[in-house]
Amino acid sequence: MTSCFNRSIISLFILLFFCLFISFINSIDSDTHVFHPLLAAPRTLPGVRVRILPRGLAYLNNIAANLLADQLPRLVIPDVEHILPSNQGIIYISRIHLSRFRRAEHHQLNSTAPNKISWTMQNMDIGLLGDLSGSVNIVVPLNLTGQVEILAQGLTFHLESSIEKGINGSAKVTSLSCLATIRDVTVTNHNGGLFGLAVSVFKQGVSDNVRHMLQSIICKKVRKYIDEDANEKLAEAQTSSKLGDALETNALKMISVGGDEKSRIDIASIFDSSLASKFFIDFRLKEHPICNENTVDLASWGEISYMGQGDTPFGPIDSSWPGKSPFKTNVVDSVTSKDSMIELVVSDFLPNSLLYHAYVQRFIKVLLTPRTKGVASFLRTTCEGSFCISDLAPQLAEQYPNSTVELAMSATRAPAVLFSEKNGGTISVSMGGLVVVFAVNGNHRRQVIVVDLDVVADAKLSIQGHNVSGSVELRKFELKRRTGTVDISDAEIDDIALLVSQLSENLLNGLLVNGMPIPLPHVLRIKDSHINVLSRRMHIQVDVDVDERRLSKLASQTFFKTPQFSDISLHPKFHYLLFEVHCVEWFVQFRSSKAVNIFNNSISTIGQLTIRGEYSDESLGF
Repeated sequence: MTSCFNRSIISLFILLFFCLFISFINSIDSDTHVFHPLLAAPRTLPGVRVRILPRGLAYLNNIAANLLADQLPRLVIPDVEHILPSNQGIIYISRIHLSRFRRAEHHQLNSTAPNKISWTMQNMDIGLLGDLSGSVNIVVPLNLTGQVEILAQGLTFHLESSIEKGINGSAKVTSLSCLATIRDVTVTNHNGGLFGLAVSVFKQGVSDNVRHMLQSIICKKVRKYIDEDANEKLAEAQTSSKLGDALETNALKMISVGGDEKSRIDIASIFDSSLASKFFIDFRLKEHPICNENTVDLASWGEISYMGQGDTPFGPIDSSWPGKSPFKTNVVDSVTSKDSMIELVVSDFLPNSLLYHAYVQRFIKVLLTPRTKGVASFLRTTCEGSFCISDLAPQLAEQYPNSTVELAMSATRAPAVLFSEKNGGTISVSMGGLVVVFAVNGNHRRQVIVVDLDVVADAKLSIQGHNVSGSVELRKFELKRRTGTVDISDAEIDDIALLVSQLSENLLNGLLVNGMPIPLPHVLRIKDSHINVLSRRMHIQVDVDVDERRLSKLASQTFFKTPQFSDISLHPKFHYLLFEVHCVEWFVQFRSSKAVNIFNNSISTIGQLTIRGEYSDESLGF
């Protein structure tokens, strides 16, 4: 009985293993049949590499300098209200704004190995002015009036940071060191009455104290902003982006396939309108950034998927720089080939990931009906004095006279896009599909024929301005009858294939003749470009121009709209510190004057106040 039980257990495990094995084989079979075998590769390499070259870094430095000069005078500085301890009074500073500003004379942005970026700003002047009000009761009661102005001249600032890939794939910047020096600081209380007079008399001592404090505060605030707020903004900006956000509304234009207005086909009406809005491109970093002398290399995943869900079952074959490909070693390194601002390597993984997910979600389908602009007259079984589908297949007119025809095409496998070096650089597209022909008469719709479709096309592309243009040649366009109630010969099907291939080729070339918009952020414009199609990847060298007005508006809504920037130099405790330094300098020096013996009985109070002039970082809120 025991041996019988053991045999049953063994048989059960064998059956279970067999079922799991069959399921595994089926899953492999289903995965490999939904995309082209040449696309199979592990998900280890990045899909896009970007290299910022010295000219690009210099241009970025100039943009950053202009952006800072534009944004600093616009900073919204909140009013300050602070109550002094022990009922000693209250200080109000309102309507704070920049009274003076002179942009730095020199900006320098540098990168060094392995991942360091440094920024230097020299000789900037900035002044802050605010209305002073309130009252204090230290030794003697005083009303605070007039305006407080702090003018810092000759501000020089040096910051060194490192850049790396964060946990979620966004860029992470860490401040390493910071040094801020100010040549001269002047503190003035305009129309301040007795208190303003005291500040004026002892201006040098007050100003020196403020200068030392400002130098410390600037670096602490900037480092805190970079380590906290900036990384939060980078994490928000570098996750994924809608593919449709970067496409212009006229990307799919009306293409004419004839000489009159009626022959113009609305391409956008053929394809699913939600295609671009439901697909996201993943900008997360795949590798840690690499810095060399004034060059920065970034490697992004670049996957395009439905709703940003990912899970493409293949990865990039090759995304190496020219001269470093595992397949070729005789190409000159791209860095020395052209003095451009930016260069990119884009793997054919990007279009293939898009096409794979579009296929899985059943977006790759085309339906031509009499309601489709430009083809209504062709999709008829009976026609007089014009050309229609019955001229190619008379059997349709015989069996279904006075009817209209609908053509439904859907892909049977995800289309494949392969980048190749042949013929000076070619982009090949391979697609298999199924075409179903319906005859419609009134409310009756009947399937009349099913045809297999096999297409291979080669494209040559170039960048002109902000658009991709080029030409397409159909190398293969085959139709093979599968089933149907209409007896159409192979010769007739070949004639239909020839006509449709010519129509499709003209349509695609018409779409590319004026170019299609490149999905780029709206703040960028391409000035000069060069495309080199390599094996399984594309090398692009570009010069760009930034719309600084739009970038400034975007920056004011994101990076400059943070707590760190709204009070970068005017923390409430900083105002309290300034006031107390004023009091200390005033009363300590006032004490030594023979004209103020009346205050000798209050000196102990002043001495206690002097101690409070020494502040720790914690007391300032850092």
